[in-house]
Amino acid sequence: SAAGTMLPPTLVSVLVAFLAATLGTLVLNNKFRQKLKTIVNAVKSRRQLDELAATSTRNYDNLPQVSAIFIHPIKSLRAVSLSETKFDEHGLKADRRLMIVRPIPRSASSYFVKKNKATHRFFTQRQSPSLATIEASEPVEITASGGDGEKKLIIKLSSSLLPQDEHVMINVHPEFTRQLPIRYQAGLWSDTVEVADLGDEVAEFVAKVTSRDDESYKDVRVVVILKSTVREVNERYCPDAARVGMLANLPQGGLTDGFPVSRRFFIYRFVCVAFSV
Repeated sequence: SAAGTMLPPTLVSVLVAFLAATLGTLVLNNKFRQKLKTIVNAVKSRRQLDELAATSTRNYDNLPQVSAIFIHPIKSLRAVSLSETKFDEHGLKADRRLMIVRPIPRSASSYFVKKNKATHRFFTQRQSPSLATIEASEPVEITASGGDGEKKLIIKLSSSLLPQDEHVMINVHPEFTRQLPIRYQAGLWSDTVEVADLGDEVAEFVAKVTSRDDESYKDVRVVVILKSTVREVNERYCPDAARVGMLANLPQGGLTDGFPVSRRFFIYRFVCVAFSV
């Protein structure tokens, strides 16, 4: 009978567990092979890049020249010209670690969505052209007077649309920003990144400028990316030679639109231009 051909529940459970384990092993093996292939390709590409770079330094006449270096301490504000700079895990040091956001209107159903859904959205000159009048200075490290010797990293904001003596100072030192209590999930193109709110004073300063374009822009906030925040670049646009570390991980994107100027990527593009590859 049909009832007599049915497998015992225990055996069925064993077979399901076996099939699930086999499938899981195949998936893991495939991921392992893909990762190993990525590492091998990265090592080969780096070696080729280093060889090309060594060759190019022998003929300085053919090398491209860096004519200027610019950073945007706050995304979409005026650029700051530098004579020299350094790289860190997010690209050029102090470049686009801060940005301006606006809250995303919430519906009744939004209270039941997943935790990491964006609560705010990045805001740029595309929406408010007046942001081009705000200058954010290169961060300057100072040591506070007093016994504790607290270190601060200060950015000064000013705008040609506001009185000359009207400006605001903000502390963006990592030791300070990691303790900021108000956090948002900010949408940046197709990514969502965790950021910290830098307070009312700087938000109100920026709002005085943005509200000249539209009164509704008074709700802007200024935020900073946290050192612990991970935002990897899109692997479709990452050359093998630009991957980082022994495991050939994707570089961090910071708050750039897509791909920051990292040390290895800079060398990659520099050599490609020199050899027209």
